[in-house]
Amino acid sequence: MYDACDLPSPVVRDSKSSVSTYSELDWVYRVREELDEALAAETWAEKGEEIVDAITVCVSWLETLGFTEHARAELFRRVNAKNQARGYMEEK
Repeated sequence: MYDACDLPSPVVRDSKSSVSTYSELDWVYRVREELDEALAAETWAEKGEEIVDAITVCVSWLETLGFTEHARAELFRRVNAKNQARGYMEEK
């Protein structure tokens, strides 16, 4: 079983050095593009890679909004706690 220390984090991407100038619609388009590729993927592995690409775009978006890696971790903890309280996650 893996724990949080074993799992890699997405690498914030800025391949064109312009993501900081993306509008919110640009980010939505990028996320949608990756999710469309996941839906079109033919294999389990390809689908997984495209979903991870979508996660990476979302993490990059959070980064441009000013969420540091530490702030993102806290955000994930809050969202996980909220989802667990709603019954969306198994109890630990």
